[in-house]
Amino acid sequence: MRAWYDGTPVDLGQSRSHEVLAVLLAAAGRAVALPLLVEGVWDEADRPSRPEHSVRTHVWRLRRALARHTAEPLIVTVGDGYALRVPARAVDTWAFERALARAGEIRAAGGTAGQARDVLDGALELWTGEPLAGLHGPHARALRTRCDRMRQSLLEARIELDAELGDRHRLVAEAGALVMEYPASQRLRAVQMLALYRAGRQAEALGVYEDTRRYLGTELRHLPPAERAPGAELTALHRRILASDPTLRLPEPDHRQLPPTVGGVFPSPVAGFTGRDEQLRELTGMLTRPDASAVVVSAVNGMAGIGKTTLAVHTVHGLGADAFPDGRLYADLRGADPDPADPHTVLAELLRQLGTADEDVPEDAGERTALYRSLLADRRVLLLLDNAASSEQLRPLIPGTAHCTVLATSRAWLTGLAGARHLRLDVMPQAEALDLLRRTVGRRAVDAEPEAATALVAACGYLPLALRIVASRLAAEPGRPLADMVRRLADERGRLAELRTGDAAVDAAFELSYATLGAEQARAFRLLSALDVPDLALPSAAALLGLGVEEAEELLESLVERNLLESHRLDRYHFHDLVRVFARARNAREDSPATTSRAVAGLLDFCLATARNADVVAHSAEPGERTLIDAPLDSPGLGFATAREAADWMREEAALQRALVDRACADDGLPLARAADLVDRLNTALFGMAHLAAVTEQARQVAEVAARRRDRRSEALARYVLGNALWHASAFTEAGTQLRRGLELCDHDADLPLCAWIRLMLCAQVRVCGRPEDAVVHGEASVRLFRSLGETTAEGTALGELAFNYARQGRLAEARAAAERGVGLLGDRESLSTAVGLYYMARVLRLCGERDEALRWADEGLALFRSLHVTSFEAASGGLIAEIHAEEGRYALAARVAETFLPPARKIGAILESGLLRTLGVSLGRLGQRARAEACLRSALKLFEGLRFEEDAEQVRGLLDERALVPFIAR
Repeated sequence: MRAWYDGTPVDLGQSRSHEVLAVLLAAAGRAVALPLLVEGVWDEADRPSRPEHSVRTHVWRLRRALARHTAEPLIVTVGDGYALRVPARAVDTWAFERALARAGEIRAAGGTAGQARDVLDGALELWTGEPLAGLHGPHARALRTRCDRMRQSLLEARIELDAELGDRHRLVAEAGALVMEYPASQRLRAVQMLALYRAGRQAEALGVYEDTRRYLGTELRHLPPAERAPGAELTALHRRILASDPTLRLPEPDHRQLPPTVGGVFPSPVAGFTGRDEQLRELTGMLTRPDASAVVVSAVNGMAGIGKTTLAVHTVHGLGADAFPDGRLYADLRGADPDPADPHTVLAELLRQLGTADEDVPEDAGERTALYRSLLADRRVLLLLDNAASSEQLRPLIPGTAHCTVLATSRAWLTGLAGARHLRLDVMPQAEALDLLRRTVGRRAVDAEPEAATALVAACGYLPLALRIVASRLAAEPGRPLADMVRRLADERGRLAELRTGDAAVDAAFELSYATLGAEQARAFRLLSALDVPDLALPSAAALLGLGVEEAEELLESLVERNLLESHRLDRYHFHDLVRVFARARNAREDSPATTSRAVAGLLDFCLATARNADVVAHSAEPGERTLIDAPLDSPGLGFATAREAADWMREEAALQRALVDRACADDGLPLARAADLVDRLNTALFGMAHLAAVTEQARQVAEVAARRRDRRSEALARYVLGNALWHASAFTEAGTQLRRGLELCDHDADLPLCAWIRLMLCAQVRVCGRPEDAVVHGEASVRLFRSLGETTAEGTALGELAFNYARQGRLAEARAAAERGVGLLGDRESLSTAVGLYYMARVLRLCGERDEALRWADEGLALFRSLHVTSFEAASGGLIAEIHAEEGRYALAARVAETFLPPARKIGAILESGLLRTLGVSLGRLGQRARAEACLRSALKLFEGLRFEEDAEQVRGLLDERALVPFIAR
């Protein structure tokens, strides 16, 4: 059950509320007493203890839901019951049940069979699935049964009208399908018998009667004998068919003489047509491949300006006169116009092309269709039905015999055409686009500026219409540099204005498609362009539009069907570049900044909630444990079963999240604290160097904007994220500056989680700056804070860093105890935090002299980092393993490991690279490869000096001076 008010969906609440509303709807405005409502909603066995009270509660909820949309009370109290005051036209069930009587009234008033059939068709189109799906009360079950019986009656009446109208081609198949659905219906079996007989299949028609008699006698044996025999009408029809009654046959149509060839209005091919070779071959094959059983229907679809009509016309002209010796017909169905062509009117035009005089064109739709099909019977004619709006518009125009071929073009997918062959036309490949440019502008001009030409076709989105417009403008100004046009197209705000010439304009073509959209489709089209991202996943698009996923999918797919949106991957959607520009222009024109900000805020809310969930799963933390500042969210976000799933989502949606952060910094209507939080998740849930530069840039941007807005908490969080990112980029001094500033900005009572994380990061920062005592102070403070907050995962991580600092000070017993406690808190889970704990444990054990045990922990951590695709820690673990092997005298193995991890380390940072080069240099020296060893050590020295790691640099200088190349313990 669904409801709308003025095109806006109405939230009807719980399913029990739906049950109550269904009873009121079925009463058609009459009052329903409270006891009857109770009986309609619940079976006696599952009825609540106070059902009348429950009904009143659900009525109250429904009134509240409806009151959000209209001040007029729709549910009114009448005596001890209620009535729903809505007009009959507002309820599809009422219209459905009224159709049969309305069709009878039309016939009684002298209307045609075609008019009555249109009424029945309109009612049957309302049937989109099981009525009241998901409702299980007594009334819902009874209504389902009633609606199904009514549908059967409508189908029976409609197919009887089909038989009267003489639609032979379709009638046999449809009657057979309906008999299978309703095998006990003698009305349907009668139509099936008549259709078979008229198709020249008398034996089959008689066989239907025998099958009916057998079915009734076997399947309905529980009924009285009189009800198990074929009825009088079916028996009489059987006798007439046995006797070959000539009155059963329809009168033969009046076949007018068809001219030898038809279609003088057929369009001429476009001059300078180029490219599309593959599509030409495919479409030619589709049109010339015979199908003895049905009309060949081929449908070409694609976005506005893609060249559908040009391709279709060029293909038809290339077939030659012998392919369709009886001629070609053409009709522009104006599908992109606000008022598409009426098929009834188009039929009249096609009849005139077939030689029918104006006075002989029937007024009745059914008679017009019958004449059209009779004139095309046994003729080989090709029909080009251009610019179709929908499958429904096309169906009346398709001939009734298999001799004809139909080629349709449309901006929408014509999926409703059974048996049609489809060709979706995409933008031109770069090579074909450049060739089109050469044919119009001239080869010399294009080849003289190859880079500008490439940029030009890209700026046109490889769209043929845009390319032809640009080419014609350049051809009109010989000598004008292509680079000048590229420069003019570079500004998105004026790009569509540049793509106009004469009566051709890209934005005008898009405007026609846009004008066909409903209000919700148009709103979605505009809002989807708000962010500059490669594509949007379905859940993200739903959050942006403020819709449920299923509702959003239906909306987005309707835009895909109209080729205003593209979907080359499952559940991901994107715009063509020029369509995006058009959509943004419409968004700026039709939506207020506040409206767009609200939509983007919903998406930011969803993405942050999901990123928080991903962060929690990635670190195996408790929900809410890694929230550094309190920013309550409305959306629950997506959930993840594993850290791998969480990391994959963060990686897939990184571009979207960055775009949201940029938007929040530029839009005062968006909460900056959520943007800062989102940057933090990008740095922790998706840890790695690949996106470190972007995180650094965005954290700095958020910090600066927060400072301007005097938003201390957002600035504090952004300074922490910035310091964290700078530390990993080896910018230790600035990292310390940012971290200390973040700590100063914190409200130490309200921001304890953030203070704890800043302290932990300061512990690592002062450690690498050679201040071990300060590192321990910060590390112990972070452990205390995390423990007071009950954040066990964070405490485990902090204990690992603290343990390493204890070990570097020689406090080995304390180091081992802290590391073991940290690993115990992190647990045995497939998460980033657990992997980091393993890595810390290995480092501590190595400094404690337990190298074999350290190697086991490091190997385990490496495997986990690798499964999570955390390349920076993979390289760090590899460096640790190489050092342990070197210290144990396994130099060949140490060198192999160091060589393996050196390439990724070079991409990550100087700390890892310098350590690996030192280990490799020592190992190679002990293996006798002194020249390589010296080169590695000199490279390591240069890096250590750049990092200002004086102790490490001095150690490497000693090795180089003494040429000793002996094992050592590395940082």
